[in-house]
Amino acid sequence: METLCFSKGPLCYPSRFSNNLSRPLQLEKPSDDQWTFDENKKFENALTELNLDAPHLFQKLSTRVPGKTVAQIKKHFEALFEDILMIESGHIAVPEYNKISTESKVTSKPFRRRRTPWTKHEHKLFLKGLEQYGKGDWRSISRFCVVTRTPTQVASHAQKYFLRINKP
Repeated sequence: METLCFSKGPLCYPSRFSNNLSRPLQLEKPSDDQWTFDENKKFENALTELNLDAPHLFQKLSTRVPGKTVAQIKKHFEALFEDILMIESGHIAVPEYNKISTESKVTSKPFRRRRTPWTKHEHKLFLKGLEQYGKGDWRSISRFCVVTRTPTQVASHAQKYFLRINKP
């Protein structure tokens, strides 16, 4: 049986696919050792935390996933490794999660939050901030005075405020 090796270390794992990756993928029968979502998540988290070149990797992984034997851990690791090889070799297409279908663009409207009116208290804080930081420093007014509003909201409020007070 041929082996596949990590480029960064001496670990080698048997491959079920040999050199011929162009032959069709044969589905395996479901095994007796089913993995729950929680077990798989613990396994994946442990893989990110452990050094893959570490001695006794599978024993260390088995301590992180209670209820799984070293043999089950090794089999799960090999299956994951082969899945990654199939994806990287282009035999399994990677889903395009960021693509939006044309139907959803037509039928759905973008979410817009309703405008919430300024309270008297917020306006008083705005006036104090305007006095303290001056016209145009909306970020400081937002950060230190009217903390419930963003700098953009403060700037918009200021624009409307100055239009109102300059009306004849």
